[in-house]
Amino acid sequence: MTGTADRGFARDAMVYAAGIVLARLVSFLMLPIYTRYLSPSDYGVLQVLQITIDVTAIALSAGLATGVMRFYLKAPTPAQAGRVISTAIFLLVGLNAVGTLLLLLLAEPVARLALTGAGEGGPTLVRLAALNFVLEPLFTVSMLYLQVLRRPGAFLTASLVKLVLQLGLNVLLVVGLGWGPKGVLVGTLLATAVVGGGLTVWTLGRTGLRFDREAMRSLRRFGVPYQIATAGTFVLTFGDRFFLEAYHGLAAVGIYGLAYQFGFLLASLGPQPYFRAWAPQRLALAVEPRPVRDADYAQSFLRLNLIQVLLAAAIALGIRPILTVMSAPEFHGAASLVAPILASFVFQTWTDAVSLGIEVSEQTRYATYATWLSVIAILALYALLIPPFAGFGAAAATVVAAFLRFACTYAWSQRLWPVSWNWAPNLRLTAYATLCVIAGEVIRPAGLVPQLALGLGLGALLVTIVTLDPLGLEVRAFAARGLSWLRGRARA
Repeated sequence: MTGTADRGFARDAMVYAAGIVLARLVSFLMLPIYTRYLSPSDYGVLQVLQITIDVTAIALSAGLATGVMRFYLKAPTPAQAGRVISTAIFLLVGLNAVGTLLLLLLAEPVARLALTGAGEGGPTLVRLAALNFVLEPLFTVSMLYLQVLRRPGAFLTASLVKLVLQLGLNVLLVVGLGWGPKGVLVGTLLATAVVGGGLTVWTLGRTGLRFDREAMRSLRRFGVPYQIATAGTFVLTFGDRFFLEAYHGLAAVGIYGLAYQFGFLLASLGPQPYFRAWAPQRLALAVEPRPVRDADYAQSFLRLNLIQVLLAAAIALGIRPILTVMSAPEFHGAASLVAPILASFVFQTWTDAVSLGIEVSEQTRYATYATWLSVIAILALYALLIPPFAGFGAAAATVVAAFLRFACTYAWSQRLWPVSWNWAPNLRLTAYATLCVIAGEVIRPAGLVPQLALGLGLGALLVTIVTLDPLGLEVRAFAARGLSWLRGRARA
C-alpha cells in the first residue's frame, strides 16, 4: 500500500474494530445475566432455531449477498453500481419473504420436529424467528453498502444503535418480564425492524428504487455456488448440534453453543473488522502488477494473523477464570471446548483470506468443492466422535474439517490466481501460541487465582517470544501506525 492508502486502511480497521469491541464488551458484560435467566436448555432452543433459519436461507437466499461488493466495485458507472445495491435488497427480501411464509404456515410441525424440549411455546418461537428472517436483508445489505462506500463511522453508529436497542429490549423482556428465549427473539425483531428499516430508506434514497435484471443475474451466477457452499458451511458449523441433541440432549447443545460463542467472539474482534477494511482494497489491488499486490497481500495477511492468533491465545488462556466469574456453574464445562473451537475459527479465517483467487477469477464453484469435501469428512467424524466424547468430539471434528477446507481452498485458489502469502512468519506465530495454550491445558490448576496467574504468565511468555522473534518488528510498526492514528484523532 502507499502511505496514504495504508493510513486509510489503518483508520478504517481501527473504527470497525472499535465498534465490534464495544459491542462484544457489552455482550460479555451481559453474560452473567443471560446465564442466570436462560438455562442450558434455553440456549439449546435458540441454537436450534438459528439452525432452522439457516436451513431456510440455504434453500432460498444464502450466498447471494457475497457478490454485492464484487459487482458494485466492478460496475462502470455510479448509477449501475447503485442498481446492484437496490437489486440485492429487493431480491433478498423477496426470497426471504417466501421462506418466512413457509415457516409461518408450518410452525407447528417444525416445532414438533426441531424443538422437542420447548413445550407448547415452540410454534410461537418458530414464528418469531421467521419474522426476523424476512427483515434481516434490510440490515445486512445496507451495511454492505456502507462498507463499500468506506463509511466506517456510519457503519459503527448503525451497529451500536442496533446493539444498544437490542440489548435494552432483551433486558426488559428476558430479565424484567421473564420471557426467556421469546424475549431474545422479540428484542432482535424490533431492533432489526427499526435500524434495518431506517438504513434501507437511506440506502434506497441514494441508489434509487431500481431492480436491474442483469444485476440480478450476476448476483445469482456469482452467488449460487456460494449458496451451495453455504449449505456445507451450515453442516460444518451447526451439524454437530443435531448429533449432540440426539445423543446427549439440549443441555449439551446449550453448553457447546456457549463455548462456540467464544469462537464468534474471536471472529468479531479480530478478522471481521480487519476484513471489512481490507475486502474492498484487496479486490481493488487485483489489477496491480503481481509483485506490488503480493507484497501488500502478504503484509496484510501477517497483520491479520498477529491480531487473531494473539487474541485467540488470550481467550483460550483466560477462558476458565472468565467462565468461573461470568457464568453459572452448570456452564463451566464449556471451558474445555473453547481452545479447539478457536483453532477451527483460525483455519476459517485463513480460508477466507486465501480464497481471493477464487473470488477474483469468479470461479466460485471451487469454494463449493472445498466445502463439501469437508462436509463428507465432518459427518463421518461426528458419527465417530460425538457419541462417546460429546462436545469435545464435536470440537475435534470441527478442527479437522476446518483445516481440510482451508487446504482445499488454498490449493484451488493458488491454481486459479496465485498469490505469494509468505507463510513462514504466520506459521511461527501460530506455533508459539499453540504451545502456550497446550501448556495451559496440561497444567490446568484448580481455583480462580491460580488460573488467573497461569493465564497471565503464559500470556506474558507468548508476548515475549513474539517480541524477540522478527515478528516483533511488524508488531511494533503496526502498533506505531495505530497510535499515530489515535493521536491524530485526539488532536482533531
